[in-house]
Amino acid sequence: MTVRSCFTSLANAFEDRLAEDSEIRELADYHRGRIESVFDSQPDLPLHQDTVAGFLQGFVITIAYYVPDGSVEQQSVFPVLGGALLLGQDLPIDTSPARSAAGRGFIERAVVVLEDARCTNIAYELVKQAFNLVPDVPMSCASLGGFCLGVLYASPYVTGPAADQTALMSAACRHARELPQRL
Repeated sequence: MTVRSCFTSLANAFEDRLAEDSEIRELADYHRGRIESVFDSQPDLPLHQDTVAGFLQGFVITIAYYVPDGSVEQQSVFPVLGGALLLGQDLPIDTSPARSAAGRGFIERAVVVLEDARCTNIAYELVKQAFNLVPDVPMSCASLGGFCLGVLYASPYVTGPAADQTALMSAACRHARELPQRL
């Protein structure tokens, strides 16, 4: 089975952490279940490697830019990354002909909810940067929807105002709406 590069590199770090701390696996399993239930709550957002890779990128970008370095919050995120790995690594990569339409309903609902959120140039570039870090994950409505879910999942770890997070989600939606619509 082919595995996206973000899961391959994360698997190495996860194995190293498992050797150091046996509780990591239990916490990662917990987050795996929670992440899966987040996706289950959005039935038109398919669960495959690309959506979970998008989730992972949204979570990582949010933590990297909006959680203070060395904080307790930052130190406690590794089990979430492990949970995303455990969920995503065994999922298929979506190669179906309908993949360009997958997740569009999620994006359109998010646009309505986020209509007052300002998509800043910084947030727009951060979303682009996140997908540039994983060039084997296509920027699609599905992966951008996963990105939004990752940003939301990171909310408890962010101690500042939510404006930056909503700007990230708004930027992801803007990227999705700029994609060509092929059915």
